[in-house]
Amino acid sequence: MKHSKPRYLQIYDELTILIRNQTYKAGDLLPTENELCKTYNASRPTIAKALSLLTKEKMIRRRAGFGTQVLAPGKSALSVGLLIPRLHETEIFEPICASITENAGEAGMYIIRPTDFSLASNPRALADSLADQFINARVNGVFFTPVEYIPAQQDFNLNIIKRLRAQGIEVVLLDRDVYSWPRQTPYDLIGIDNIEAGYTMGGHLFSNGCRNIAFVAAPNPAMTVQLRRIGAREALVHNGRMARELLDINFSTKQPEKTARQVLKNNIDGVICANDAMAALLLRALLNLGADIPRALQVCGFDDVKYASLLSVPLTSYKQPCKDIGKAAVRVMLNRIHFPDSSALRITLKGQLIIRNSSSGPLKE
Repeated sequence: MKHSKPRYLQIYDELTILIRNQTYKAGDLLPTENELCKTYNASRPTIAKALSLLTKEKMIRRRAGFGTQVLAPGKSALSVGLLIPRLHETEIFEPICASITENAGEAGMYIIRPTDFSLASNPRALADSLADQFINARVNGVFFTPVEYIPAQQDFNLNIIKRLRAQGIEVVLLDRDVYSWPRQTPYDLIGIDNIEAGYTMGGHLFSNGCRNIAFVAAPNPAMTVQLRRIGAREALVHNGRMARELLDINFSTKQPEKTARQVLKNNIDGVICANDAMAALLLRALLNLGADIPRALQVCGFDDVKYASLLSVPLTSYKQPCKDIGKAAVRVMLNRIHFPDSSALRITLKGQLIIRNSSSGPLKE
């Protein structure tokens, strides 16, 4: 009498086929145990036995609370955490992290993403909690985005790095440095050239005939925003103007109409906003006050978030190369783990100006 193969081995075989034919690619997360139970009409212990076999063969890597990730064939996995406290609220980080996860999987690197954002209202506490998690998990490295807008932020961020390094965990910075420009920490950093981004946006508005340009940002802006402002000033200088002619206007999140009135009062004809979220609010307030956009006033932002093209007046923006940032970050992390004594790398990638209706052409007389 022929005996059928045990159910957990049947499931193991099916998952093996799905992994080998790349239905589940390296870096992908498998469905949860509950979802696999429903798919295969099996109990959790049965699913767990199948996953245990796949783990022993280094086809997957399992982390409690983080999921089950497919590994690259024939490669042992390194584990790296994403210490990005504002991941849940800053849209630009999600595609970067998706690219990191995809490219890390192909390189046999397991990415641990934060799942508990119960401390989201306190980025300082959340960063501390994530650092503790990664130290306890004994990860090989951490991608870290320094926390901003907190008291003594520089000392706090340096302490996070110190704690990680004390445990032999390598650190690669994403998007920004711990120190204010031009000072630099001796750690790898991946991001865009924010000065070039600001220069590109300022030059674009100037080429459209804008001569009274304002840079709109929140009070005490992030260093990345300050670098964009520096770039915009350089664009004015390049076009024969004085750097001080770039008007600085503080943005009021609670009262964007107040900022819009200040723009109109100063006869501004070109506005560079620190980011798209700010630009969207200001654009709506300007339209409500009767501003003629883009015929008499042009507005731009940065990051090219998903809704930028969906606004009542589609927004011109500077698009970050998220996939390339993620790919470069993985390469740098692998280099740092394998060659910990190598010189720090500072990689800045060039983005793309996406021109839409909010600054679609020369101002009209």
